Amino acid sequence: MDVRQTPFRLLRAAVFAAVAVPASLLLHLWGGGHAPGPLPTAAGAALAFAAAYAAGGRRRGFLFLAPLCLLSQWGLHELFEAGSTAPVHAHAAGAAMWLVHVAAALAQAAWLARGDAAFAVLLALLTVACARVLRVLGAGMRAVVRPRRFLARTRLPRPLPAVRTAISRRGPPRLAFS
Repeated sequence: MDVRQTPFRLLRAAVFAAVAVPASLLLHLWGGGHAPGPLPTAAGAALAFAAAYAAGGRRRGFLFLAPLCLLSQWGLHELFEAGSTAPVHAHAAGAAMWLVHVAAALAQAAWLARGDAAFAVLLALLTVACARVLRVLGAGMRAVVRPRRFLARTRLPRPLPAVRTAISRRGPPRLAFS
């Protein structure tokens, strides 16, 4: 199993849309904006889902997700502003509103990057577990599992020059018994 397969890409895109749209909607409402109608909200969710599906061809980290989240925050804000049920107005369009959107987008990107990494690890562990179960049951099926190389993170400490040249002074002094 791989995160690039279509069912998992759909799931990852749905999670992105489920995080981006409510966060942007709440920020829009807390900033004094009027509630958009159901059509702009659904359109924003569909656009966020489509963008996330297009970008979900492989695992993405924070540096890729941060601009995508910033763009989605901006786009959803503009969509909600244009589709609000009340007349369009400029609500708190100052620097504070954009700082809140930027902070939310960066928090969203960090959360999504960690979740994506955890999901990939979970899929790898499930693949290995399923392959082992098939081997134990002897189902006659061959499960192809790509072996992963794990690098040892601990190395033996290198001796410091001071430790190599230290003089051992254990025991009583030589002159004590003379």
